[in-house]
Amino acid sequence: MTGAQTPATPASKARLHMFAPQWGGNVSETAGELPGLSVITHGDVAAALEAAAKEANGVLIVEQDASFDLVELLIHVSQTHPDLPGIVIGQNVPVLAVKHIISMARWDMLDAPVRSQSLEEAVAHVCRKDTTSGDGTGKCWTVTSSVGGAGATLVAVELAYQISQRESANNVCLVDLNFFDGACASYLNCPSNLNQSALTQSADRIDDALLQAFISRHKNGIHLLSAPRSDRLWSTIKPEAILKVLDVACATYDHVIIDLPRWPAPWNAAVVTGSDEVIVMSELTVPALHAARYRAEELEDLSDGVAQPRILLNRMTKKVFGNAVTVAQAEEAIGRPVYGTVSSDWEAALASVNFGQAVSQAKPGNRISKDVETLISALEGGAEATGQIIKARKSA
Repeated sequence: MTGAQTPATPASKARLHMFAPQWGGNVSETAGELPGLSVITHGDVAAALEAAAKEANGVLIVEQDASFDLVELLIHVSQTHPDLPGIVIGQNVPVLAVKHIISMARWDMLDAPVRSQSLEEAVAHVCRKDTTSGDGTGKCWTVTSSVGGAGATLVAVELAYQISQRESANNVCLVDLNFFDGACASYLNCPSNLNQSALTQSADRIDDALLQAFISRHKNGIHLLSAPRSDRLWSTIKPEAILKVLDVACATYDHVIIDLPRWPAPWNAAVVTGSDEVIVMSELTVPALHAARYRAEELEDLSDGVAQPRILLNRMTKKVFGNAVTVAQAEEAIGRPVYGTVSSDWEAALASVNFGQAVSQAKPGNRISKDVETLISALEGGAEATGQIIKARKSA
């Protein structure tokens, strides 16, 4: 869900190499409505792949079918033809296949039957050339908690605020995916404008104009995408609609910060797989640390090993004596390195939520905001371990 892109190859210059036993006629007829778009039908998926890979403007279209393993095909394409654009059509595409499609920059999915507008947009999307400059444009960072009250929302809001205050690459959208008890809007004291019913409709209807209609604009510069708390439509929200919202947001904003609940959801795997960074918040208690370990392992499994969650310890104190857990002990408990820490500053956190502001606004110069500033620098600079982040903070 990242990367600035050049204009797409016009549909008229793309040749679709298709293997679609059931929906081939529908795709051919639909493609005929788009001027100059040519379609070649193949008898098996291997022939379609070989033909598409040989053409500079070839696009592979495959239908979910029992004659081949879609996941194996996607893995093969990603390894042998990483720049080949492709589209998967059909219904009930396996979750593991969806995760691979999300991780592939030039692939998309379409429901069957295929409509002309959807096909045109999908072809334009997959034919774009990735030209990411590496300066952080279009980055997607996901923050989630190991236990309730670990501070994921506070940190997500502070991340979004600090990025919004920069001189460049400061266009940021904060997305609250907790539809049960999300608190981003409450933390910022602004309305939740996202209508959950829009997420139960076809993903083809979601575009930048619709996204902007749902955005709440905070006076501090954050654009918030949040729905009112409700579980009424939870079971009918479509994962592809969530993913389309995030894709549009990543194409519109320099940074997208996602507050992801720890509760299971059908779209969690794709969200985590498509994120550039995944941060797991934990407190310095043994139960929370154990939960952080399980949460990190869960996210790795959901993403099929694509995601590499970062553990962030919240509410660090300066106590020299006492029964506080140390970072070294925390690393031993979770069985992996701690990426960074956030200091305990109750007064600053309380002022933040009471005034509907980010921590940096409510109490400038506090320890929490300094640690989050260090975290941003570490994530953008590629720091890999706690020691490097602490050293960077001392140097600053």
